[in-house]
Amino acid sequence: MKNILLLIVLAAVFFACEQPKTKSGKALDTPTTGEITIMVDDGYRPIIESSIDVFDSIYKQAKINAIYTSEGEAVAALIRDSVQVIVITRQLTADENKYFQARGFTPKFTPIAYDALAFILNPANKDTVFTKEQLQNILTGKTAKWSDLNPKSTLGNIQIVFDHPLSGTVRYVKDSILAGAALPSNASAVKTNTEVIDYVSKNKNAIGIISANWISDTDDSGVQKFLKEIKLADIATIAGKEGYGPYQAYLAKNWYPYKRTVYVINAQARNGLGLGFASYLAADGQRIVLKDGLLPANAVTRLIEVTR
Repeated sequence: MKNILLLIVLAAVFFACEQPKTKSGKALDTPTTGEITIMVDDGYRPIIESSIDVFDSIYKQAKINAIYTSEGEAVAALIRDSVQVIVITRQLTADENKYFQARGFTPKFTPIAYDALAFILNPANKDTVFTKEQLQNILTGKTAKWSDLNPKSTLGNIQIVFDHPLSGTVRYVKDSILAGAALPSNASAVKTNTEVIDYVSKNKNAIGIISANWISDTDDSGVQKFLKEIKLADIATIAGKEGYGPYQAYLAKNWYPYKRTVYVINAQARNGLGLGFASYLAADGQRIVLKDGLLPANAVTRLIEVTR
């Protein structure tokens, strides 16, 4: 027994000595220990909150603090070195990468999930299926009234609502749907995805654009509440074709058009807690992604018991 206790003490001393430290002697974070703050596009608050809870419960000496913000603010903080890990839906541009190359390293990009834009409507809106062309006309302002889309509609002027002026959702719409064109005058932004849902639920003329992550986990009581307050639009590639929602299966088959990749961008110039969290999300954390209703970036096997 004494020998066992001695080995435990020696091991503890060894690892304490081996833990990396700053010049001032303060212990640095490692892939499974320490504390860091990350910034996350608000669209991915549900999946990241769940992942942090599980990660911190497994690695008791690790603590990850998350600030939920916009994509633009997260990237700006990364470049300023205010944070070293962010979660967004794009890679860095060549100009943004120059800031890190000047410091002698390149950030690591880890894809963790596939998400999509979700288009939400007030329950009073009878139109629930749109073609890509119809959506583009709405988002450019070419279609400004619901009656322009459907002559039988009793609704008024279309109100387009986004989660944040600097969000990944706004950037995706401008780049991938509008080909760089400006948003129309009837488009506005609030601050969060939940505020979009709340606005649409109270305004019958509104169409909101949010991350599908906010309505993807249909087992979650919060999501169930949201889905009672709004309607989810289906998207068809062309008129006459079936429309699909931003659901896991349709993302996997590429039937839903507005699909995007969620990345962890790690700008720690060493193997710290950012690497550990990103590695967890890309491996065991993929089961959380699956449970949350998004499409995992890496294959996850789900065993289903069939009763005959």
